[in-house]
Amino acid sequence: MGERLDEGQLIRAFEPVVRLTRGEYFLPVDVGEYVGRCTLWHHTSEGGERVLAEPGAVDLSELARLGSEYDGGALSLSGLAARPTRRDRVKAWVATGRPRFRAAHRLAQVGLLGRLIDTLSRLSLLVRGAVPGGSAITALAIQREHLEPAGPTYYARVLRDEAWVVLQYWYFYSFNNWRSGFSGVNEHEADWEQVTIYLDGTQTSDGLPEPRWVVYSAHDEAGDDLRRRWDDPDLALVNDRHPVVYAGAGSHSGAYLPGDYLITVEPPRLGGVVPALRRLAKVLTPWTKAAQGEGLGIPYVDYARGDGLSIGPSGDLDWNPVIIDDSTPWVRDYRGLWGHDTRDRLGGERGPAGPRYERDGNVRQAWGDPVGWAGLAKVSTNQTARLRVVRDRVAELDEEIDQLAGLVETGRGDLRLAAAGLPTPEAMRALSSNEEDVSENRMRQVRLEDERRALRRILADGLPPSGPHDHLRHRRTPIAAAERSRERLLAGWSVISTPLLLVVLAWLFYPDTPARLTLGVLAIAVILSVEAFTRGYLGAFILRLLLLLVAVNLIELYIRNWQWATTILFATLAVVVLVINLRDALRR
Repeated sequence: MGERLDEGQLIRAFEPVVRLTRGEYFLPVDVGEYVGRCTLWHHTSEGGERVLAEPGAVDLSELARLGSEYDGGALSLSGLAARPTRRDRVKAWVATGRPRFRAAHRLAQVGLLGRLIDTLSRLSLLVRGAVPGGSAITALAIQREHLEPAGPTYYARVLRDEAWVVLQYWYFYSFNNWRSGFSGVNEHEADWEQVTIYLDGTQTSDGLPEPRWVVYSAHDEAGDDLRRRWDDPDLALVNDRHPVVYAGAGSHSGAYLPGDYLITVEPPRLGGVVPALRRLAKVLTPWTKAAQGEGLGIPYVDYARGDGLSIGPSGDLDWNPVIIDDSTPWVRDYRGLWGHDTRDRLGGERGPAGPRYERDGNVRQAWGDPVGWAGLAKVSTNQTARLRVVRDRVAELDEEIDQLAGLVETGRGDLRLAAAGLPTPEAMRALSSNEEDVSENRMRQVRLEDERRALRRILADGLPPSGPHDHLRHRRTPIAAAERSRERLLAGWSVISTPLLLVVLAWLFYPDTPARLTLGVLAIAVILSVEAFTRGYLGAFILRLLLLLVAVNLIELYIRNWQWATTILFATLAVVVLVINLRDALRR
């Protein structure tokens, strides 16, 4: 296979199919058209900003030049400054052709505490940097007028890393409207997503390397959990060669299976409050998601249904491929952001960096070391390569075992000579140390012999079969139908429960309210009981609540009669200890 000659053939042979969700606004577009519509900003270390180039004054070549000139400086692109007219924005909204989108009830998927934390997260947008309201419609108007005519585009890269041939497909969306369009966690101008395919460069079929693994950029996944094997039943393929990516609505995150995915964003520890709540949940309600460390996250749903527009082979639209690599000027030289820089301290509302860089200007691991990023540095490309590793290890073991056997034999002889010479105390201490070394060498020899025996069995019988999910610690799957059996009831309760709890808490602090503490605790107990009922564990919750009341009453009784209670406690202990001692004495 040629180095550069066959890159286009490889890229088209395995190009993914992206299936969008019904109701999605944005699709992958050409970055050149986008850059031409953008303002380029320079952000100073003092917090100021200035315009380096107005819309229409920058193309990809100029972007690379300015990126190189301001290398290390904070740059960002934004098309939001050049807002379309009100008429164009209304036209873009009305003429979206957006089908009806039915959202899931995200708050119904988590417990009461998770919903309370979600409320605090929403309020935090008031003090964090956030994308201005209406930005999604502005970006949509620009896309419809200027970006879509060029057709869907991806940016592909081919590289070799030892036996692997890596194909990376980068997709640029002009806007991520997950928050405003689909009640997601964030929103930002511009969005880069990717699919990476790993080919076995040592074996070919039909003149092409064999595909072994694929990775979709996704929420909450890293390392081994990112990738799926080519024969994974979760992986859909068109013509056995083109992997199907189900893109999240607004977020554009990739999924292997179509459906709705629950995403729980870990809240801040808040000085240990959240871990304390988890420990309390483990005691009072161990059956809930909060007790398992899941229900205290901030809940969002990623809609990756795949029931909308399909782009790629056998799809509604075809791809326009563009090849990039480390020598592509705009990829290499521009380290800035590709969207409006809101300076959000949590990062979720800021525009992303490009394919090669993180927001801090450092090279992404996904670009610099895609094999290690996906956890494939430890994985052989095929069975033949795996057996070669086993044979090499057996040869290493043969040599090391022979060396250890020689050391053990020599060491034991030296020990016998030393022990026969009636040594001094100093010599005895040295003898003991040498004896430990000899024993350690012998035990290592035994362990290595066991390892060699197991590896020789593999060479004789063949490698044990492995399942497509064996490498996964967490298999990301959509929300199951069984989890939605009580969805309507949960949805209604999730809407009113958090405001109701906040009203009760406010009432507890209202001055001059008679019996407010007692009634407030009772109201909270009722709210928690309704929560337990809607989630199907009312009986277990009431039992725990009764046990808690009994424990509180016992503690109160002890406090009121602590002297008598302490006397009885120690007297009881004395009787128990006497019985145990007598029993032990009679057994002699």
